[in-house]
Amino acid sequence: MNNVTKNEIQRFSFDNSNVRGERVLLNDAYQEIIKRKQYPLSVEKLLGEFVAAIALLRDIIKIDGVLSIQAKGNGFLSTLMTECDEQQNLRGIAQWDESQVIPDTISLKEVLDGGYLVITIQPRNGQRYQGIVEIVGDSLAECLEQYFSQSEQLPSRVWLAANGTQCGGLFLQRLPEEQAKEGDEDAWERLTHLASTVKEDELLGLETSELLHRLYHEEEVRLYDIKPMQFGCSCSRQRTLDAILSLGTEEVREILIEQGSVKVDCQFCAEQYEFTEKDLLGSLGDQGNIH
Repeated sequence: MNNVTKNEIQRFSFDNSNVRGERVLLNDAYQEIIKRKQYPLSVEKLLGEFVAAIALLRDIIKIDGVLSIQAKGNGFLSTLMTECDEQQNLRGIAQWDESQVIPDTISLKEVLDGGYLVITIQPRNGQRYQGIVEIVGDSLAECLEQYFSQSEQLPSRVWLAANGTQCGGLFLQRLPEEQAKEGDEDAWERLTHLASTVKEDELLGLETSELLHRLYHEEEVRLYDIKPMQFGCSCSRQRTLDAILSLGTEEVREILIEQGSVKVDCQFCAEQYEFTEKDLLGSLGDQGNIH
């Protein structure tokens, strides 16, 4: 099956039912994320599932701000994080014990033993909200289904896939009964059963219209506008400076004495920032002077 060059998400619904869905397919945006580090293939795949997941969540949870998924555990994979802002900019990173031999196939539960997911909603204006989800089952998809069951109390199903080149996802959700147009009572069971037949190469290799036709050629599917997505990092020189200053005058002064300048690399995009004594004096005042 030919690769489809896409970086987009598209919402859809089924006429005469209270079921809605989304499909995301990313390749360039995903590759921009994983090329920043030399990830083992199995970690690339898992990170790809997280990238597809945050893209789906971003379009479901409507906020003017940043949405993130972070996983932490006691296995060899210590941290895995992806985030997306209101401009559809995606970024992500994984950190693992690089001294270990990483198997080609891994499950979320295995690599994040005893861990959990933190889903953070950070509006530009307003309070931050965090939802904590236990690692259940063997997949991120199962964890997200539990999150939606807890937070929105709406039955939801998620399918995710990644292969180191592309990542993609499919999402279905049953809305409250009062939103059903004509009460197709068995729609949810029928539509999720059909979606469960999707194969990984179809999820990663078919246009959304083709994929939905393959799954639902006997249903009345309504497609909405396509939204483009892309890699984008929110780091900046000013934000990096603010982070340095948060260390405190004494610690920054010690770094300047020891190293001559303060250097910081963004873990997400590999951008390098360097601050000399002259750069920092204005912010640190006379106490920052190392002479």
